[in-house]
Amino acid sequence: MNKKIIFLFIAALALFSCSKSNKPKLIVYIVSDQLTPDLLNKFDPLFTGGFRWLIDNGIHYTNTFHNHGKTNTGPGYYTLSTGLYPGKGGIISNDWYDRDLKKAVNVVEDTSAINFSGKGEGRSFKNISSSTLADWVKDVNPKSKVVSVSGKDRGSILMGGRNPDLALWYDKDGGYTSSTYYLPAIPLWVSDFNKNLNVRSYKDSTWSRLKEPHIYSEFARADNFKGEKIISKKNGAKPILPLNFNEMPTGSLLNGFYEYPQGDRSLVSLAIESISRLRLGKGNHPDILFLGLSATDGVGHHFGPNSVEQLDNYLRSDKNLMYLIDYISSEVGLSNVLFVLTGDHGVMALPEYLQSQKISSGRVSVYQRKKVYTKIVNQIDQAIGKDRVVQYGNAFYFSRQLSKEEREIATQIIKKAVRDIEGVSEALRVDEILDLSPSKLNNRLKNMVHPKKSPDVYVLLKENWLWKREYGSSHGSHYDYDSHVPLLISKNNLVMKKNSSNVSTVDIPVTIAKILGVNYPDNVDGIPLKVDFIYE
Repeated sequence: MNKKIIFLFIAALALFSCSKSNKPKLIVYIVSDQLTPDLLNKFDPLFTGGFRWLIDNGIHYTNTFHNHGKTNTGPGYYTLSTGLYPGKGGIISNDWYDRDLKKAVNVVEDTSAINFSGKGEGRSFKNISSSTLADWVKDVNPKSKVVSVSGKDRGSILMGGRNPDLALWYDKDGGYTSSTYYLPAIPLWVSDFNKNLNVRSYKDSTWSRLKEPHIYSEFARADNFKGEKIISKKNGAKPILPLNFNEMPTGSLLNGFYEYPQGDRSLVSLAIESISRLRLGKGNHPDILFLGLSATDGVGHHFGPNSVEQLDNYLRSDKNLMYLIDYISSEVGLSNVLFVLTGDHGVMALPEYLQSQKISSGRVSVYQRKKVYTKIVNQIDQAIGKDRVVQYGNAFYFSRQLSKEEREIATQIIKKAVRDIEGVSEALRVDEILDLSPSKLNNRLKNMVHPKKSPDVYVLLKENWLWKREYGSSHGSHYDYDSHVPLLISKNNLVMKKNSSNVSTVDIPVTIAKILGVNYPDNVDGIPLKVDFIYE
């Protein structure tokens, strides 16, 4: 046999063996709520733990965006799980008004299920028709295990799919829970975990700065900035660290525990316990751990993205993630694991901070908005009859019985009136959105539209304006600051590389599926990325 042919045969065999042996036994898919590329890059010199490892052993896609107009947690997680734009799947927000039920509905509500905590309405994947990455893996490999844990119910549920082995979320009452949709009862070890967690005991703890004062002076804006939320009930309290949790009402601590770094640390511990209990990464088929961290979102909402508190939270997240990676290294082996890190949406800086930087910005007055919306509803009631149009959130839903003429009358009333709300850009009908000329921002608006569930008229904000009260920041717009998220695909000993290609978050689940050799539906919006794993 020709030596060249022999060489090529051996090389091909080696490549095949390498690709086969490198197929991950465990996917760790981490979504950090409100994680932003700007802060990840800004704080990079400070990272020594999990962020450091993921960056140094990863492919960093620097131009990754959620290409839908309602950048909230529900649509974000849905996209990251299904490879579909939220409008296509009807996940148009965290909640919306249902014309048929004549009430507001939550993205993961399930009235037939019971939450084991006994708190709130049942939650599950029941009403979502789309399949997910978890489902694709289980369809091919029924013995594959899927565990999904998150601070938020919608985070855990939307990532876990229709049949995870375990889906857990924080119950806002001191522990982690699930529902009867998934299990007949909460596992005993989860109950024990909750008892040992003992959130009430955090009343005796303090959130202090992790690093020296000069670090915060260099990498964060001035503390106690106008627009930050005062968490403490203590007279004269300021929005600064240290935060003594005994200064918070007990109810606030129990309800919002997942919004603080201590909550994320507990979630990482729960993930580690789940890996151990379900022996993830130990079988002959790929397993998936979904981890939905929520503290970055909570801290961002309270204090803004450039705050001392958010910097400290990123530093603590760096430590928490290293804790997870170290455990996986010892129990599964890092050579058997693929890590994916991204965010469900971005965030806008505090309007007060933007104003200090001479950037036009502001908060929509709650009083003004309420006044104008009340005026709109009253005018519509007088023009076409009562209860024909419902205002919910910052949108208007028309009765399906409205004539074309009545729709036009209602639309013009809305369009004219919202001009009186400072910070509002315009009001657009769904058909007007769909007729917009193709562009980055317009396409995002189009991708949030569902033919039956969407409101008839959306009220849109100007850039750098918030539907937010007197404090904190938020997200939800189609602008870049709310859409831009990090994406790291990391493996042990991978050569660090930055990739500036334009990436949509719908590409992520199908990329993971391709790496695993798993088929996905033909109707997905995502396109698999060409991932080149180059090892040191």
